[in-house]
Amino acid sequence: MIGRIELAEMKIERRNDIDWLRIFATYLLFIFHVGKVFDKPPFYQIKNGTLSDGMKYFTGFIHIWHMPLFFLLAGWSVFNSLKKRSGGEFFIERVKRLFIPLVMGIIVFCPPMQYVYARTAMGFEGTYLEFLPLFFTSLKYFSWSHLWFLAYLFTFTLLYYWLFARLIRREDKGGSVHPAMIYAPIIALVIIQVALRPIWPGFQNLFDDWANFTYYSTFFIMGFVFSRYPAFEALMHKQWKIAGALALFFLLAMLVVSLTIPYGLPELVIFAPAGYCVVIFMLGFARRFLASVETGLSYARESAYPVYILHQASIVLPGYFVVQLDLPIYAKYPLLLAIAVTASLIVYHLLVRPFNAVRFLFGMRGISKMEPVK
Repeated sequence: MIGRIELAEMKIERRNDIDWLRIFATYLLFIFHVGKVFDKPPFYQIKNGTLSDGMKYFTGFIHIWHMPLFFLLAGWSVFNSLKKRSGGEFFIERVKRLFIPLVMGIIVFCPPMQYVYARTAMGFEGTYLEFLPLFFTSLKYFSWSHLWFLAYLFTFTLLYYWLFARLIRREDKGGSVHPAMIYAPIIALVIIQVALRPIWPGFQNLFDDWANFTYYSTFFIMGFVFSRYPAFEALMHKQWKIAGALALFFLLAMLVVSLTIPYGLPELVIFAPAGYCVVIFMLGFARRFLASVETGLSYARESAYPVYILHQASIVLPGYFVVQLDLPIYAKYPLLLAIAVTASLIVYHLLVRPFNAVRFLFGMRGISKMEPVK
């Protein structure tokens, strides 16, 4: 176990740039998942009658780097969490932060969303009360929807705890880091994509999803390493412009390949460096321009996690009615986006944020009686 004495000399630092990236990644989900209602790739819990090729490329661009960024930021936060807690306290905090919101979300939000999917895509004709027992007893109807992210994070926490604890106990001797080491993970990511993605294309069920499992594990571990070793982080920040140029090159290459060659090996090879370089660029950009930005940070930072939990239902449930309107996509998209953002923030601000019991279910810290919600 990691003891408090061993960690006493490690400084706990709240990073505005990391918080802003986490906020950005969370609120970008509205733009991404509303886009999934109208794009060509098949799966989403609600789909418009007319689908868009342009929206397919838009959501595909975000998909390349969005979840890798989420997992890297999650690994980054694990380091700070471990620094200030003993092993037992860390596991209790992870249960409160990840497992309880996961269970709550599966019980409260996933059944109505999956009912919409069952009605529109699976031919289910019964009532919601008839569907509800099927959701909890049949893998055909069960889904943890977007909450798969919490399930994977909790699993990664258990799986990699001993590695992280060992890295924390080891002395950081500093020293120089060659720029090539920043890009070395690309090799592992390409191998994962080429070797595993054709077999496990991407259904996040945890037990039969080894491409995503290993791919996102790599970003999760990298986030911890970047946070643990300042030399890596300092060099990474120096590389942000180069990473941005490489990201643009790989993204353009991937677009050309996707337009000219059927999905296969070339696209799988390009996918990993494109996503990785975008993430490195964003980390450096945020450090350069957002590290000192305080305006709106406190509210946005606290809202990000509950909004993540809320956002999908705020899209799927009203989306069921929006897609039935006789409107073009360019009118439906902003309409559904506005409804989803407004609904999520209203529920968060009025029903989640003020109440300790609800905050607990959403993985949030309680409000002290000395610190009333304003």
